[in-house]
Amino acid sequence: MKARQVIGVLFILAAIVLIGAPFLKYELLEASSEKVTAKTLTPEKIQQNNEQPAEFDMEAIEPPSVIDSVIQETKADPAVIVGQIEIPSVELSLPILKGTTNENLMAGAATMRENQWMGIGNYPLAGHHMKRDDLLFSPVLKVKKGDLIYVTDLTYEYTYEAVKTEVVHESRTDIIENTIDPIITLVTCYGSEDREKRFIVTGELKETNEYEK
Repeated sequence: MKARQVIGVLFILAAIVLIGAPFLKYELLEASSEKVTAKTLTPEKIQQNNEQPAEFDMEAIEPPSVIDSVIQETKADPAVIVGQIEIPSVELSLPILKGTTNENLMAGAATMRENQWMGIGNYPLAGHHMKRDDLLFSPVLKVKKGDLIYVTDLTYEYTYEAVKTEVVHESRTDIIENTIDPIITLVTCYGSEDREKRFIVTGELKETNEYEK
């Protein structure tokens, strides 16, 4: 095959990869988030994970690339899973992972402070907003007042009711500070291309029940 033909074939292959890359990224992220779930663990393992130190660095967070998605497929770590979040009204079900890191955000919802506990004070969680509205934390933008938010550590299940949604600037770090009243705060980008705004859902604790598998 002549050199010119080889170059032509390479250009065609490169074009196929570029066109298909976004779709590949979303499929890989979907597969990753489905594989990692708290419900495959034990309550004892969840408690052990919650007692481990973790990283919290929001400034280092970047939107996932295709390569990141491939790497995440091999690095999703059950050792950092501390629970599960479910919002039936928007069909969201994701593991909760301790620590705000790129790896955790590509696998589910990430805790945002050290020493935060379900059902006590403010329990903030961050997640990626993707262009596909059914992936990772994208469904959070469809949450409305009155929707129920469930989180569990496999020992107890905590039921929160969404009472407020708002859009704030990324500098509003006060939204993750602890509170006296038991609430949950869900944080994601307002748009996948707008990295300065955050969409916030605040929920108030309504019930605490023993977890039933």
